[in-house]
Amino acid sequence: MRGRKLVVAGVLTFLIPWGARAEELPQTVSQKTPQGAAQVVALADSQAVSQGAAQSASPAVPEGTPVPAPPIPVLQTEPDFPRGRISGYMFGDLYYNASGDPTHRYASSGADSGQVNIDGKGLIGKDLNGVQLRRAYFQVDNDLSIKYSTRFRLEVDSKELTSGGKIGVFVKAAYLQAKNVIPRGNFFFGEIATPTFENSEEFWQYRSIEKTIADFRGISPSADLGVEMKGFADAAHKVGYSAMIGDGNGQKPENNRYKRFYLSLPLNLIRDLKIEPYVDYEDGVANADRALYKLFAGYELKRGAIGAEVVDQVIHSAGPSTEPFGLSIFGRMAPKPTLAAYARYDRWQPNTRAANRVDSDLYIAGLDWQPYKDVHVMPNVEATQYRARGTAVAPAHHDVQARLTFYYRFSKP
Repeated sequence: MRGRKLVVAGVLTFLIPWGARAEELPQTVSQKTPQGAAQVVALADSQAVSQGAAQSASPAVPEGTPVPAPPIPVLQTEPDFPRGRISGYMFGDLYYNASGDPTHRYASSGADSGQVNIDGKGLIGKDLNGVQLRRAYFQVDNDLSIKYSTRFRLEVDSKELTSGGKIGVFVKAAYLQAKNVIPRGNFFFGEIATPTFENSEEFWQYRSIEKTIADFRGISPSADLGVEMKGFADAAHKVGYSAMIGDGNGQKPENNRYKRFYLSLPLNLIRDLKIEPYVDYEDGVANADRALYKLFAGYELKRGAIGAEVVDQVIHSAGPSTEPFGLSIFGRMAPKPTLAAYARYDRWQPNTRAANRVDSDLYIAGLDWQPYKDVHVMPNVEATQYRARGTAVAPAHHDVQARLTFYYRFSKP
């Protein structure tokens, strides 16, 4: 009997500690389980109870099995500001004046003083030839935040020379933009592109060949110092607007108290058809003023586009009033991604209120070959034909210039 008691005592001595550890184990696991996991377990238990006997027949998860924690949500970060971008372009030509004023004129230094390019202001000199850099842009865009951004642009132009006769540099754009000041409306302050031919030039696509008619004839500046509201009246972006108040002096500082008011309404009510009525007005000294009216229309085709622009300006001054009028028709086509063609015709009447005047017709035609992205090689011809009205006398020679134009764009990043 004594031996049996010793055996029972030994077994109890061995089992009692293990029983106590087995009772502590679920508590320990529940204490170490994260709060989210405990909630998941509670949710699973409640669902299991509500599903009844069918669910109870499935194998139960053994007690003490760790439950995986729920995934940690990824928080979105704000965009990286400020951030900037550098971009620009250059175009220039190899040129030869096949027709023009045959009289060769020279400066005192012996250099040719005849006019090189057709610009609507004078005759070009025949046989003049060379290489020219007509324009280069260097632009920096900086996004300060989602709402505010800036632009600074320098232009290099062969017409703007330094005192030493070298190609000059000037500020073409420098402005601050505040986005969504009103719904779908942005505010601009500084040296801003005017809305006069902004949309028609973008549709024409060949500023590297020639300016649009209003810019070519110099009846409105391409940029002005002022303020502007620009945007869309509807969420579908079918009715746009640009309302601007500027000095009216282009890139030059203000020199009078009068301002120029610009308004354009670009419309895209029908797919692929763009229409833009435009008007601007500037007051002057002694009841002098000027008003410009313009209508642009363009239609995009599958592999090309056709466009037309009409400009009419009324100028009141101390003398007789004048009214320049112009019509421009142009088209472009691209049968292949790397090859395109373009053509344009302009009729210009310097003053429709004068019976005796010299009108002119401008012709442009050429090809556009793109050997690499943003690199263009464009052979083209530009010509002007003069027409006398009344007793006026037209120039004896028309102007013809043959060019091989090179154009490239760059940007980073």
